[in-house]
Formats: sequence, structure tokens, C-alpha cells
Amino acid sequence: MSKVISKYFTTNDNVKLHYLEAGSGQTIVMLPGAGFSAELFINQIAEFKKKYRVISLDKRGHGKSEKVDFGYRVSRLGKDLHDFLEFLELDKTIIIAHSLGASSVYEYIDLFGTDKISKLVIIDEPASLLINPKWSENERQNYGAIYEASTLHELTNKFFAEDSLELLTEIVNRMTTQLAAQEQKNFILKCMDIPGKSAAKLYFNNICQDFRDVMHKIDVPTLLITGKVSLHPWQSHKWMSEQIPLSKLELISEEDGGNHFPFVEKPDNFNKIVASFLNNQ
Repeated sequence: MSKVISKYFTTNDNVKLHYLEAGSGQTIVMLPGAGFSAELFINQIAEFKKKYRVISLDKRGHGKSEKVDFGYRVSRLGKDLHDFLEFLELDKTIIIAHSLGASSVYEYIDLFGTDKISKLVIIDEPASLLINPKWSENERQNYGAIYEASTLHELTNKFFAEDSLELLTEIVNRMTTQLAAQEQKNFILKCMDIPGKSAAKLYFNNICQDFRDVMHKIDVPTLLITGKVSLHPWQSHKWMSEQIPLSKLELISEEDGGNHFPFVEKPDNFNKIVASFLNNQ
């Protein structure tokens, strides 16, 4: 069995980033959401390392990566991804990206295109999270807008609290289904590994992004995964699938873990969905 190995590389602004690696073959790069360490994808690493070279990246400030006090913007994470792919000399890479990890891919594609990407899996990250008061309810659902500008600072400032366990527990409860086991919730909480001030900056920046005009630039086969009871309107991923030419939408039921962490709640089901997509030439 292939071991999971910890490795490091340095970005062009001298930040040391950590990643997990296992297996051999075509490379899959996994990008967890904001606040979460590379270990969040441990069930996917265990499965896909049987056939692929699997890498899961700790973003700056996350997990075992360097805890710097700068660069907590989606644009910088897009550049970090570019540096990472260049460092590993990767070409025709499969990317599996969750939540803000997907936002960093949108930014990467906007800046650098898709030449180094062969297939893309997006897990529960709409195109635009911040509500424009001019938008109709239908537009809000299509774009995935769920946050009000007037309360955004109040929301993200909560991460500055010295004891954030109550806040993080509330977030995990909102982002998992009612069927999620406590053990699974505890695992997600354990993977939440970022200083509060860095989380506040990053969440604020991500919520303010609008990637609607990037969707048409995604010109590689793309699997869009969201859940029927996700905090993000599932219609947002249907709208995205209509903008991305080579895309497929997978709407996961609550019974199959269809909130923000289907790969944690029902890993076998999730892995089968992704494997089917990857095996389809």
C-alpha cells in the first residue's frame, strides 16, 4: 500500500506550503475549503491513490503550512496554485476543489487558463456569494448569493474571538446534514486549522468575489457537485452547469450527505461519483 507522505514547497513570495502525497499515475490535486487542512480529503486520498498520484494541499495559513500574516485573498491562492503546478511540473492535472478551494481555481483559470488542467471537480462553491439588492430571488439562487453586505464584517469578525469553538461548531452543524454522525462532525472540526484573524480576512475576501464571468472560461470536462440541502442554493450549480460547456451536474440527496461535506458524510458514494466521472473518457 502506498504511504501518505508530507512534503513542502515554497511560493514565489516565500511562503512554505505543506501537502500530502500518495500513489502514482496521473496526478489529482485536491484543494480543501477555507479553514480546512489537507487531511479533510483523507478518505479520497485512501481511495484514489490506488490508481492515481494524489496530492492534497494545505493553503497558506492552513494545517502544516506556514502561518504568515499576509496573502489571505483568493487571487493570491490562485497564484499559489499556479506556483504549485509549476513546481511539480504538472500537466493535464485533475483538480478536485471544495468550497473556497474552488474559488481559488476560478481565480487560477481567470489568470492562467486551463492548459494544465485535464478535468475539474467542483464541490459546492457558487459563482457569487454576496447579495446584490437589485437581484431578484431567482437571480440570487442562480448566482448562489446568500450573504448580506451590511452584516458581512459582523459575520467575519467573529473569527477574531479567542475561543471560537462555539462558532466553528455552529458552522459545522449548518454545513452537515441532520444524518451526519457526531464522529464525522468532530473530524471536520479537527480539520479546521487556521488562525482566526487569517480566517476572517480570507472569508471576507472570498464572499466579496464575483466569478460569474469566469464560468465560460472553464473549457475542460467539469463535474459540479452540490447537495439538495446545502446552505448554498442548489440552483446555483445548475446555473453554473449551463454556463460551463463540458459540465455535468450531480445533485446529492440529504440521505447521501448532500450538504457541504458529502465526501466526509458519505465518502464511498462520493468516491464512486467522482470515479465514474474520471473514468468517462
